[in-house]
Amino acid sequence: MSFVKDLAKMLLSLPLRCFNRKKFIIFESTPDFADNTYPVYEQMVSRGLGQRYTFVWSCSKDQTLPDEGVRYIYPQRKGLKEKLRNAYYMANASCMICCNRYLLPWHKKQVAVYLSHGTPLKSVRGYYTMPQQMDYCLAAAPDVAEMMAYEFNTRPDKVVPLGFPRNDVLTQPRRPVKQMLETTCKKVIVWYPTFRQHKNGLIAGSGEALPVIHDGKVAAELNEWAKKMDVLLVLKPHFAQDVSEIKDLKLSNIRFIDDAFFRLHGITSYEFVAGCDAMITDYSSIYYDYLLCDRPVGLVWEDLEEYRAKPGFAVDIEEYCAGGVKIYDLADFKEFLQQVALGQDVCQQTRRRLRDMTNYSTDGQNAQRVTDFIIEKANL
Repeated sequence: MSFVKDLAKMLLSLPLRCFNRKKFIIFESTPDFADNTYPVYEQMVSRGLGQRYTFVWSCSKDQTLPDEGVRYIYPQRKGLKEKLRNAYYMANASCMICCNRYLLPWHKKQVAVYLSHGTPLKSVRGYYTMPQQMDYCLAAAPDVAEMMAYEFNTRPDKVVPLGFPRNDVLTQPRRPVKQMLETTCKKVIVWYPTFRQHKNGLIAGSGEALPVIHDGKVAAELNEWAKKMDVLLVLKPHFAQDVSEIKDLKLSNIRFIDDAFFRLHGITSYEFVAGCDAMITDYSSIYYDYLLCDRPVGLVWEDLEEYRAKPGFAVDIEEYCAGGVKIYDLADFKEFLQQVALGQDVCQQTRRRLRDMTNYSTDGQNAQRVTDFIIEKANL
């Protein structure tokens, strides 16, 4: 079936390309204009590639950039007109650059680069298989390239370790997040819990909406401790997570934010994270990324064994996560908040070793390296 679809694309591309003299570069990310793709797009704009190529964004929603000359396609829309428009740009693209939905080449003269959605901590083998038509897959560092090839079920020679472009902001001057949050707290700690319970009933790990703070009573106790420590805990739950029970309490030192907060203040999620004094997460790939900030990390491991059973881990979890303070219960949570409040960084040396193992460099030049690579391979 795949062969038939590929053959159909190749045959359809011939008439679509026949009279075209324009050159296109197509970009994709989820959310639109974000993640690893957007910094590469910015690099190409700054280098003047827009004078020789028309930039096209493959979007999931009806939104646009303020940049002039950019065109848009919406593959998920129905209707013959939209499908033909999508086919025209895809058939005539010199290069496709994506990090979530795969943009597959229509013919051999095109180059397709998958910038990936992060370095796997949880196992994704069998869930995210990179199609063999993709030419390259980006990795954050040489030491994790082989693992990524296995998890994405692709050839190791397709995996290119150059560092993630989105991570460049993690080594740049910090944004004034306290001002954005309108807080006078001494420390701001951001908490990015991974997915556990979908609003539609799907469950992962323990299935609790939030680990440790399972109910309002525990949440209120943690809030009082954060208040005592003069710490603001900013929680950004997974978009599919139902956290209404805790959120509705409107606690003074536990603040919930979502993507609307970033849009309001004109920053990215990673720019916000980089501005915080510490991070709490669990089995998310953001753990590897935040190591670049060289600030304390707390890892909520309450349901470690549930996650170990399903979906399992892509790495030796004890070795790779040795850079974070383990949080199993409320007492551990309080202790981590106190450490941050007092300026204690108990895992710093181990964390720095792991940072250098799981990230290409701390120089903030990942987007430049990746763009150089794409220009060379796609002959742009």
